[in-house]
Amino acid sequence: MTKRGGRTMPMSAQDALWLTMDRPNNLMVIDSVMWFKSPLDWSAVEQVVLERLVEPFAVFRSRPQQRGSSWVWEELEDFDISDRIRHVELADGAGFEQLRRFIGSQRSVEFDRSQPMWVMYCISNLTMDDGTIGSALLSRCHHSIADGIRLTQAVMGLCDLDPADVPAVGRSLPHGGSKLGVIRKAVRKAVSDTVDLGRTASRAAAGAASAVGSSLFKGDVQSASATVAQDSREIFTFGLGAIKSPERFMDVSLLVSSPDNRAVNDAASVGKLLLAGESVATVWSGEPSIEKDAGWAQAIDLDTVKRVGRDTGTTVNDVLLTAVAGALGQYLREKGDDGVDEVMWMVPVSVAPVEPGVPKELGNHFALVALRMPIAAGPALDRLAQMHARMDRIKRSDEALLTFGVQRGIAAAPNLLSVGLTNYFANKAVGVLTNVPGPRSPMRLAGTEVAGILGWAPCSGNQPLTICIFSYNGTVSIGFGADKTLVPDVNRLSELVFEEFGQIVAETIGS
Repeated sequence: MTKRGGRTMPMSAQDALWLTMDRPNNLMVIDSVMWFKSPLDWSAVEQVVLERLVEPFAVFRSRPQQRGSSWVWEELEDFDISDRIRHVELADGAGFEQLRRFIGSQRSVEFDRSQPMWVMYCISNLTMDDGTIGSALLSRCHHSIADGIRLTQAVMGLCDLDPADVPAVGRSLPHGGSKLGVIRKAVRKAVSDTVDLGRTASRAAAGAASAVGSSLFKGDVQSASATVAQDSREIFTFGLGAIKSPERFMDVSLLVSSPDNRAVNDAASVGKLLLAGESVATVWSGEPSIEKDAGWAQAIDLDTVKRVGRDTGTTVNDVLLTAVAGALGQYLREKGDDGVDEVMWMVPVSVAPVEPGVPKELGNHFALVALRMPIAAGPALDRLAQMHARMDRIKRSDEALLTFGVQRGIAAAPNLLSVGLTNYFANKAVGVLTNVPGPRSPMRLAGTEVAGILGWAPCSGNQPLTICIFSYNGTVSIGFGADKTLVPDVNRLSELVFEEFGQIVAETIGS
């Protein structure tokens, strides 16, 4: 127990927004789990947590308190780490299925705001797949403490690892420091790029007309007819899609621009956010329940993922997202939803670099970008090509800057309005999808090697799903956090994502 003086620290508007976003059926809590092939020394783990989290960061020994219209962190005078670290012993023979169920059961447990907003569960007697006895550590931290990227880094920072083996995450956005400056720049950028889009489309349309005219001038009527027919088919296809999804009107611009046209990409980003209606209705749509679930797929070999990427000219991220897309599409088709060809996800992007090890500061420093994920039936390589093109457009845009400006504006709004706006944007997506590159070599917690790690972002609004992708020590784990009522068979998603990756491999490098 440590005596302290009850100091207070201001809570940023963005951190406070996540604090007030809690709902019983969708808590703003980030859950992460590490598992080990041998028992942990729990007293040593407690000492590591004390030295690397509690002592450096006062927020881990503080509780939230409202002061007028603002929030502060109030440091507890008699903080005791034993109140935050709890012990669970599984029944003899309990394996990963029981661990999965325990994690799912905890995802609906609210924090007591009179206490610090985090807890760790030391889980003993975990039976590994080979029959040996291991252990696990489940960490639950409220989003108001930090974003998922920094909390994941903080959890990994508890471990001993080689910093050179951990890829840096995030990049600084080109904006001024003031909140108002960020919002103004985002608005100016959106308006400017939308105007540029009109000019680009006009020039491209004129170019297309010129190409047809040139073919006719040369007497190549067949070529001119084919050009007109192809353009008409593409625009008609986009038009049909736009009837169901108005944001697809922005896709017409993609027909007349190169992938690196930043103005078009920015305007398309704005269209995704502003024109999109609520997430397409499927079997997982509806009001989330309080009960939650969690699961994860069989580990995937990272070298195989990299080989697929090299052979197809795509990235590791493209390949993994395509495996997820195929699994989601197949899941819906098995449930009778045959007409859904894409779903939207919110993908967190850090707007400030996070170096390996325990981050220098916590808090929320991220933006959410929208990914329209293709899930239609067909060859996996077709989905991979679409995924690569869409991710490339996002990378070649300023979407993170635009959405960060929107988020800052929402956070600065009165609470009732900010919660409503957050839910408005959240309900356009199925959920949150994270992809974290972890250490390339083994890390150790209190002297024991970590066998695997996963971390789930929370859902907001009526989102039913959250997906996490985590690479570590040559393997990739893909996990699903789900509402137990809307997605009652999360294990089926875990099976399908591994099957879909196998299909991608079969279509590229063979068996």
